[in-house]
Amino acid sequence: MSLNGLVSAVQSGYYRGCRGLVLSGGEPTLVPDAIMEIMTVAVKLGYRKFIIQTNGSGISCNSILCRFLTDFSALNNVDVCVSFSVHGPNAEIHDSMCRTREAFSKLLDAIKKIASTRCVIYTNTVVSRLNIDCLEEIAGMILPFSPKVLQFSIMHLPKPSELSTGLVETALAIRQLKDVVPIDTLRTEGIPYCLMHGMERCVGESYWPEELDLYNQNDSYKDNFKQLDSGMRWKSQACIKCVMNEMCMGIWKEHIEQFLEENIKPIF
Repeated sequence: MSLNGLVSAVQSGYYRGCRGLVLSGGEPTLVPDAIMEIMTVAVKLGYRKFIIQTNGSGISCNSILCRFLTDFSALNNVDVCVSFSVHGPNAEIHDSMCRTREAFSKLLDAIKKIASTRCVIYTNTVVSRLNIDCLEEIAGMILPFSPKVLQFSIMHLPKPSELSTGLVETALAIRQLKDVVPIDTLRTEGIPYCLMHGMERCVGESYWPEELDLYNQNDSYKDNFKQLDSGMRWKSQACIKCVMNEMCMGIWKEHIEQFLEENIKPIF
């Protein structure tokens, strides 16, 4: 993606009513100058919330970027959220998932640095066969840094892999955290309300805007993007009867077979 294209997308988004900006990747902190320029343009336009999704490596080794995020939040009185990808409670699991040596140590270093700033900490853990039994350990490792969001997401791939976990087992593993993680901090992604019954406040999609504007690879810009309408997600006919139907974004389409096999019922 070109820098000019990114800036143009930020401008187009603002004029269409966007006020929150998510910088994702790949790894966005590999291009810190671009991050700083894009955020500077965005805040001058009037954006009020910024989320950077990162593995932490660029923040760990770039003091200039870390200082910029600190000053940016304070000077502009806006929300700056740094969302860290956390794949395990130790280097063995995390580095294995990242396929990068010292990824875990860089992650922890970056989290510690951001925790000392005005920035807000989010984390996201994609639940896998390697970490599904370690979710409480992951939560225990992150909670001392006072995260605002501690999210656990189900893996979604074109085809299941040896690392994939099932819908129901993933939901059950996340539900075990209800006495460990504050209910307002614990979030999910890709887990429908029917599998989080009694913990509906934890369904992460509840906090998403209904529509997104996306600027993606090959400099493509999509406005009014909805995952369900695009075919990325799916809902059954029975979902119409669910009391949460209007809010629910459904499941990732590759989990349809699991959903039907488990005979998952709507919330009445």
